[in-house]
Amino acid sequence: MSLRFSNPREGYQALHQDSHFGDEGIQDLPRMSKYNQTLSVWLLAIIIVCTVLDFSMVVWDRFLRVGPHSASTSAKLELLPFQNPYLNLEVLYRNPDFKSSTHDPIINNAPVLAQVSNTEPQKVLPPFHRYKLVGQLEDTAPIYERRLIVTHELESIAQFRVLDFGMENCSLSLTIPPINSTEDLLSTDLGDSVILDVWSLPARHKLNLYNLSWEKLPRPRVHIGQINATYGKTHHMPSFRCKSQSYQTFAVSCSSPGCLVNVTGKDTGASGLYMYQSQTI
Repeated sequence: MSLRFSNPREGYQALHQDSHFGDEGIQDLPRMSKYNQTLSVWLLAIIIVCTVLDFSMVVWDRFLRVGPHSASTSAKLELLPFQNPYLNLEVLYRNPDFKSSTHDPIINNAPVLAQVSNTEPQKVLPPFHRYKLVGQLEDTAPIYERRLIVTHELESIAQFRVLDFGMENCSLSLTIPPINSTEDLLSTDLGDSVILDVWSLPARHKLNLYNLSWEKLPRPRVHIGQINATYGKTHHMPSFRCKSQSYQTFAVSCSSPGCLVNVTGKDTGASGLYMYQSQTI
């Protein structure tokens, strides 16, 4: 039996019952739906895993990787020589008819002093900074101080870059205020005058003083003399020739028994540990 509907105007005709979906097609629908759901779950899982892997690689590459490439790039930049800004001045000053002007000595302060421990060779001791409030929003800014801390376990490391052409006579110096006008601390078993040993380190390029340890110090070190730390006095070590734009690096250690030194250099004047540069032309 078949159902037929005829419309002479539009020509529509119902399908024969035999052409409808059979029972087999209806029975396959749940199985096909389950298959599609399983496929969707697997695709979603693959997408999530790939996203997590991509994010992990980005985090590792951006923040965690300390590989040869990243480390060598920074190291290579530090190895680049400073370009001399005083072009041909040495030629000018070799002229015997040229009269040079007189310049006052320069106070060369290190950007920061670092400490290393000889009892914990691998330990990094980041330089300590004090901060002050600035502006109406109470933002903070570091105070420019250079803290010389020396004990029998701790040494202080100072690195200076020689300033200016023709000011190439250098002397490591230490200025400490009078005892009644400072919070600086000097102490030994023999009194409040401390003898410190000074060593020259063969660092010809900039050191990362924020990631420095006893084990990472350049070697061999050379003992160049002693400096007397006394309240209310300035001590200048013997001068030495220092080429303009070069790095001069020193380690300061205890010589006196029971030594304890905590001296803070402040501002940009002759305060604490600094390098004194005088004219050579």
